[in-house]
Amino acid sequence: MNQVKNVIDILNSLEGIEYGWMDIEKNTHINTDKGYKKNYVLSSPEEVVKNSLGTCFDLVELERSYFKSIGAKFNTYFMIYYESKKMFTHTFVVYEENEKFYWFEYSWANNKGIHEYLSLYDLLTDVREKFKKNNNLKFMDLDYLCVYKYKKPKYHIGLKDLYKHCESGENVII
Repeated sequence: MNQVKNVIDILNSLEGIEYGWMDIEKNTHINTDKGYKKNYVLSSPEEVVKNSLGTCFDLVELERSYFKSIGAKFNTYFMIYYESKKMFTHTFVVYEENEKFYWFEYSWANNKGIHEYLSLYDLLTDVREKFKKNNNLKFMDLDYLCVYKYKKPKYHIGLKDLYKHCESGENVII
């Protein structure tokens, strides 16, 4: 993995990583969700770098390892919206610096970058609005939206276990 010294280095080190995922047989899938729900497993940071691909879940774990290596104060968040038979999810990193909060985003191409906020509330409400737009949720009922601050999961777990892990984190009210 790349050596990083600051958040700009982290962002730069992610360049070239495509949307994709690894399955239970360690096969990689680029730009497709076919078979994702059933066969996805969470990649380790080393696998994300080696394969140059990942979902938001995988990228957050790579970002977690980088943020930890620079000694930053950060947390990881899981946003999930339950809509009848569908679920929409996203994970992301939030770090604090100089009494400000920063949303670190790589996997959503149209929001890629580092976004600054005066409060965690402002940050989470902005991510919520972008989540709504990104998933085309015109009439999102906030009663079905949950945000969890979660700790590092085990690598190579499936999607169902990953959701369970994230949902066992601290429920954040926005």
